[in-house]
Amino acid sequence: MNLKDYLKERKKLIDEAVVKYLPPAPKFGSRLYEAVKYSLVAGGKRLRPILCMAGCEAVGGDFKEAIVPACAIEMIHTYSLIHDDLPAMDNDTLRRGHPTTWVKFDEATAILAGDALLNRAFEVLMEWDFDCERKVRVAKEIASASGMLGMVLGQQCDLDAEGRSDVSEEELLFIHRHKTGRLITASVVAGGITGGGSEEEIEALRKYGDFLGLAFQITDDILDVVGDQEKLGKNVGSDLEKEKVTFVTLFGVEGARKKAEEAVNTAVEALRSFDDEKVRPLVEIARFVIEREY
Repeated sequence: MNLKDYLKERKKLIDEAVVKYLPPAPKFGSRLYEAVKYSLVAGGKRLRPILCMAGCEAVGGDFKEAIVPACAIEMIHTYSLIHDDLPAMDNDTLRRGHPTTWVKFDEATAILAGDALLNRAFEVLMEWDFDCERKVRVAKEIASASGMLGMVLGQQCDLDAEGRSDVSEEELLFIHRHKTGRLITASVVAGGITGGGSEEEIEALRKYGDFLGLAFQITDDILDVVGDQEKLGKNVGSDLEKEKVTFVTLFGVEGARKKAEEAVNTAVEALRSFDDEKVRPLVEIARFVIEREY
């Protein structure tokens, strides 16, 4: 398969679908709607929704059935970026090649835009015309990954670790697996549930997602040091500026690359029991994650 064409095609599908799940612009308070739409259509790789659709295909499902949870996941991911960029968090001014939401609008509107996207994601899931049992499982998976024992916890731990020199590899792994990894894992697992995967298949996809998420964040650590800001579409060098301990500060660039490669190899190994053709996109995405420049 040609991964570049695959990612381009799936990204286009999500770009077109996700805005259709926004409600009509309100008569009053349209600034909120503008901020939400601005953030949602700004671009990005759409990796998480693509993983959701690929996870559905991996277990023999139709990827089109996973478009609703894929869009909900992208809304949650976008909300997390809006909030991460706020001055009280990472204080970033550039995201996906555009001014961050709080810069484009204001801090209060950015907070509300994030809140709106998080809640809209679950509205979309609840309105999904799909098998009720699987729908509930998907919603629970995504909620758990996004909440106080998942992504939100990871963000708090990341903030707690800023400026500390005593952060261990164990603590850093915890931060990465929660702040970034949980939603990546939930994406592929939600796809597997949607496609009617067996419990064994779901757990294999979960292991894949866990290690893919780790590889993704380690690569982000590397790109923050050696990446091209124009290609990344966001500020580089921010980890060093905030005195964050990363895999690069612990192991150096080459050591971090080795850790990322090991994580990807473990992720791919988790898919051994699947039909090779059905999981080819997941395998290729895993390799892309550590080879990417953005």
